[in-house]
Amino acid sequence: MSGQPSGAASLALPVGGDPTRPLLFWLFALIGYLAALCGLALVLLSGEMREWNRSLDNSLTLQIPAETSAARIETVLALLRQTAGIRGVRLLEPAETARLLEPWLGPAATLDTLPVPRLIDLQIDPGTGIDFADLRQKLSSIVPGAQLDDHRQWLGDFRGAAIRLASFMAVGIAAIALLAVVLTVSLTRTSLALHGETIELLQLIGAEDADVARLFQVDALRQGLLGGATGAAAALVTLIAVGRAVPLRVMTGGSGLADWRLWVVAIIAALAAGLVAMAAARITALRQLSLMP
Repeated sequence: MSGQPSGAASLALPVGGDPTRPLLFWLFALIGYLAALCGLALVLLSGEMREWNRSLDNSLTLQIPAETSAARIETVLALLRQTAGIRGVRLLEPAETARLLEPWLGPAATLDTLPVPRLIDLQIDPGTGIDFADLRQKLSSIVPGAQLDDHRQWLGDFRGAAIRLASFMAVGIAAIALLAVVLTVSLTRTSLALHGETIELLQLIGAEDADVARLFQVDALRQGLLGGATGAAAALVTLIAVGRAVPLRVMTGGSGLADWRLWVVAIIAALAAGLVAMAAARITALRQLSLMP
């Protein structure tokens, strides 16, 4: 209709008995929870990838049988220091090896009673090619049973799996957003039908379609923000619970919940829920109102 009502700014709907309002709240609470959980998982996954890249990308580990003599170990160390492309060689002390094995063997385990191999940490120059087949042959000739572990192949497989998982979660977030739009459209249509008589009255007194649509979009924004914030907070609580039940290196060894990126993800999830709800409600209301006689 044409004409601007004198009290357009004070238009209101009797929403007390509208069953779509709590449905909209819980819908966006669930959607906010799922979206925030996926976003938080992406942040943790990126942190884990950085940690693995930093620690393993240019690193090798040489395992030497526990019964190897000190003279043979010194010969191996000399060979490694003379090998082009290896810029750092460090023989781990038994105490360091014990700390590495403690998560699996427990603090009570003693290396004296176990045939634990000696470990040598190697730092390599990524710009220099190393003939690993020749190096392994030389090492075996000095110490039979020596094992040279190249972490880079494992790290490459881990990267590929992480990228696939991140892509899957990104698609999941997009699917959640689409679901939010579809359900908001359905609930807005239901709310318009429930308030049909009130809307007709508002139109009779000169309310524009945009003014009526604003009532629905403001309420949808409020419910979306509240629901999204509730869901995002629940996702953070879930993260805390998982971190305590299954200690995560990025949670326990890093900054954990002090990581500002986690809070940014939660805030973005809440704001996105509100904005999606508002936009979907406004577009739906305007379209439905334009079809009214």
